[in-house]
Amino acid sequence: MLFIALISLLVTACTPVWQQRPDSSPESLWDARYQDLVQLDRWEIKGRTVITQGKEAWNAGLYWQEDRGTYQIRLLGPFAQGGVTLNGNEKQVTLTMADGKKSSSPSPEALIAETLGVHLPVSALRDWVRGIPYQSTNFKSIEYDNEGRITHLIQQGWDIKFLRYIPFENYSMPAKIFIKHNEFSLRLVISDWELIQ
Repeated sequence: MLFIALISLLVTACTPVWQQRPDSSPESLWDARYQDLVQLDRWEIKGRTVITQGKEAWNAGLYWQEDRGTYQIRLLGPFAQGGVTLNGNEKQVTLTMADGKKSSSPSPEALIAETLGVHLPVSALRDWVRGIPYQSTNFKSIEYDNEGRITHLIQQGWDIKFLRYIPFENYSMPAKIFIKHNEFSLRLVISDWELIQ
């Protein structure tokens, strides 16, 4: 009996930690994933986006950098303007057109709507693009896959679908997102995630 008990103890000790976890449900995996992702505050992405509003549509290259509360978003080629650049933080944001003309506002959404006529949820996108809900408001519903990654989110009247993820460092990050609200839709395809050193 003593021999059997020792063997049982050794087998338990050698079992990988992830196999010993009593709860590996999608919800518990999501909780752990969320705690990691909210700390991810220095990154950049490259990709493409298609913005549709009513009968109008714009294709744009995308470069986005976040560095501890400050951000730069470059849309390359849309709006028949040769592209736009958005630089901001929690208090102020500046939109620069391809011709060098600048406009500023405390709200990125108001600034883009007034300048470009597009209702782009920039503040929420800063969280959604990482695969987490917008932290400033509650969400209506959320769904996960078996790895605890969001597949579908409804928040602030926006319907967000996370269609594909790619590996990035120790994370699994969104690579294809589709966002819709009334007549507005945004399709985002991310080809590259990088950490800022």
